[in-house]
Amino acid sequence: MRPHAIRWLAILIGSVLILVFILLRQPTRSIDSNLSSEIVTKLNAEASKSRWSILRAQAWYASQPWLLGANYLPSTSVNVLEMWQDTFDEITIKRELKWANNRLRMNTLRVFLHTLVWMENSRKFFKRLDTFLDISKNNNLKIILVLFDECWNAEPLLGKQSEPIPGVHNSQWVRCPGQSMVLNKTSWPIIREYTIDVIDRYKSDERVLAWDLYNEPECSKQVNIILPLLHYIYAAARSVRNVQQPMTIGIAKWPLTTPLALFELSVSDIISFHSYGPLANVIQNITDLREVQLGRPILCTEWLARPFGSTLFTHLDYFKSEKIGAIQWGLVAGRSQTYYQWKSPKNAPMPRVWFHDVLYPNGTAFSQLEEQLYIEINH
Repeated sequence: MRPHAIRWLAILIGSVLILVFILLRQPTRSIDSNLSSEIVTKLNAEASKSRWSILRAQAWYASQPWLLGANYLPSTSVNVLEMWQDTFDEITIKRELKWANNRLRMNTLRVFLHTLVWMENSRKFFKRLDTFLDISKNNNLKIILVLFDECWNAEPLLGKQSEPIPGVHNSQWVRCPGQSMVLNKTSWPIIREYTIDVIDRYKSDERVLAWDLYNEPECSKQVNIILPLLHYIYAAARSVRNVQQPMTIGIAKWPLTTPLALFELSVSDIISFHSYGPLANVIQNITDLREVQLGRPILCTEWLARPFGSTLFTHLDYFKSEKIGAIQWGLVAGRSQTYYQWKSPKNAPMPRVWFHDVLYPNGTAFSQLEEQLYIEINH
């Protein structure tokens, strides 16, 4: 190699080493990360301007009974698509909602919708939803409608749904709108139209208790992708004027200082959260939420995991005494198989202690003592 070439190579290597040394000496928090944090704070503050005042949220909650209920999927449905497509099972829904109110004294159900069913035929979708809401009203049940969901299978498909995998918890549950639409921003205007269309149609409907805009956005472990969509959906929801029901996005993961949690807290009219742990965990969750959202009503919209210490006997008295809405996961055991634990293996035997759910498909209670507790606590 020629001398001048060696000299230039030495200069290049030395420059690289100096650059690496400089970078390694930089603080762990860059200017860009600080700027991003400031932007996030500003965006949250701007978004929170459109939510209800604390006084309005408190007045709404004071007009409600203590909210007791369940996340509901008919026992004959393997997922939300099977619930709302042509397989809509009005007979089963009538039977099971009667059990919910007459036997278990419930007054609230949390129910998931799906964009794809609306996209396929909005007229049929709304007809079935109206039928469901009428059945609910006839059984003195008000409904929390969930518009989107980031849990379980990534790619929902219309049509006949796959059969449940024996022994596996929620084996065919699907996300909404699904990964393809999440990643394809050209589909976001459809998501916006769906959001506005559904909320506008039911914005003053007394059958609808509240709007849960997006279930567990962190569940798919891609918050950096979902958070911009969540902002987009929230803006669409707030663009509907004169909505009479509160909106919420449930906290499902602590700490409360993450960008997602800060956004969820800053835009929710009422605070909702999920907790499947023992009572001590729930008490700490509620303490944390009350500290950062002083005065806003709180609902626990997912709980009940008996093997984890989240049971009716440990939690219901506390929820009622604190007037925390108690919406457990599951009503009637069925094709979703949520009586199995999360990550249960294929062909797992029927558990002696159910994870979720409280009734067999024939109406028999998993536990007669649990059924009696519902009656006593909401007498």
